[in-house]
Amino acid sequence: MRECPAWFQDELTRIGGVNQYCEPVFRLVWSENEQTTIGGQWAQNGYVGYKRAPLIPGEPCWTLLVWEPAEVAGGSYETWQRDFRDEETGLLVCGGFPKYGAYRVLQKFIHREIVQQAKERHFMDGPRIRTEVVQTQKLRTYRMEPCGFMLDVMLPMLMAWRRLSNAAKIAALRQQEQMRKDEYTRSLKNLREDVKLSRTMRGSQLVQRRAEVIERGMRQAMAAAAQWGLGMALTE
Repeated sequence: MRECPAWFQDELTRIGGVNQYCEPVFRLVWSENEQTTIGGQWAQNGYVGYKRAPLIPGEPCWTLLVWEPAEVAGGSYETWQRDFRDEETGLLVCGGFPKYGAYRVLQKFIHREIVQQAKERHFMDGPRIRTEVVQTQKLRTYRMEPCGFMLDVMLPMLMAWRRLSNAAKIAALRQQEQMRKDEYTRSLKNLREDVKLSRTMRGSQLVQRRAEVIERGMRQAMAAAAQWGLGMALTE
């Protein structure tokens, strides 16, 4: 089991702060260590109930988690019960409502790229052996280890992304709840509220576009780190 170096987590906590439960807002974890609770009926053995499952799927790598309050991580208790209740078993497929908030994946520090590689091919041309050079494609995978590059270059972008993403999520949740409440009571007197909702939606879309710009910068930073070997370990 790999643990985040203490100096790195201390710096994450200094930069990102703590939540109201004195837990760090940002945590760097090895993906294989993190689990979550899910519920349902499992085809393998017919078991009905809750079990632990990986929180971060895919290849193992260092992953940055961000803590989010309940209104962002789960919306409201009522919507959680409604949206994640399995009709057949009555279980919550995503576990219990995160009333104390929850951590989610913000960035996996793994980068893949396809590179061209020259390779010699030998073949018989009548009685003679000939050689030609052909270009083949090879997938390279880089895993970044905890280093100053993460903190100096990537974390400011991640923090900006987090702020924008939270704003978009909260706005979307509020829109969803308001639209549900108004679904059967919409009338002329709701017109003013409808206009306000449409303005909020446009604002959320603007925030999302800005978030996408920051995400592109994040991907470019990962590619640069791989190219220059900044904390990246190549694994075939």
